[in-house]
Amino acid sequence: MKENVLVTGAAGFIGSHLIRELEKYNYNIVALDDLSGGYRINITDNCEFIEGSITDESLMSEIFEKYKFKYVYHLAAYAAEGLSHFIRKFNYENNLIGSINLINESVKHNVECFVFTSSIAVYGANQVPMTEEMTPLPEDPYGISDIIEFLLGCVFLVFLAVSVLLSIILFFKGNVQSKKSAAFLVLFCVVLFASYIPLHQLA
Repeated sequence: MKENVLVTGAAGFIGSHLIRELEKYNYNIVALDDLSGGYRINITDNCEFIEGSITDESLMSEIFEKYKFKYVYHLAAYAAEGLSHFIRKFNYENNLIGSINLINESVKHNVECFVFTSSIAVYGANQVPMTEEMTPLPEDPYGISDIIEFLLGCVFLVFLAVSVLLSIILFFKGNVQSKKSAAFLVLFCVVLFASYIPLHQLA
C-alpha cells in the first residue's frame, strides 16, 4: 500500500519539481495549491490535485482525516517581500495562520515528518555570502512570518521532547496502564525522529 504524502504550494516552481522527485519513490502524492501564484499545468497527472488554501481550516481537517499523511512538505506561501509592508494582514493570514493549520493537523494525525521550507528573506539584506549559520535579521513582514513559522516547528519538537520526558516519569512511577501509555508514546517519538533523517536525505 502506497504511503500518502502532502505537498502544499505544489503548483509553484519548487513544489512541482519536488512532486516529480517524490514520484520516483512510488508515493501517493496529494498536491495542494490555491493557484494564486502557481499554475495547474505544472502538476503532473500522477498525483491527486486539490485546489484550496492552507488557510481553510475545515479543508485541512478534511484532507488530513481522509489521507492520513505520513509526510508533509510545506511549500505554500505568499511570497511578496516588497509588498508585505502594505499587506501585513494578508501576509500573516496566508503565511502564518496557514502554517498553524498544517502543524495542528499534523500533530493531531501523527504525521511522521513535517518539512518546512523557509526563505532567504529571514536574513535581510547586505549579508553576503549567505549561509544558514547567519543571524536572522528580517526587514519586512514576509521575513518575520517565515521566522515565526520556523519557531512554531521548534515548539513542536519541544512538545515531543517534553512528551518523552513525561513518558519516562510515568513509566517508572506510574501504574501498569500509565506504563503502557508511556511506552507507546516513547515508541511513537522514536519513530518520528528516526524518519526525520532519511526523509531529508531523500529531499
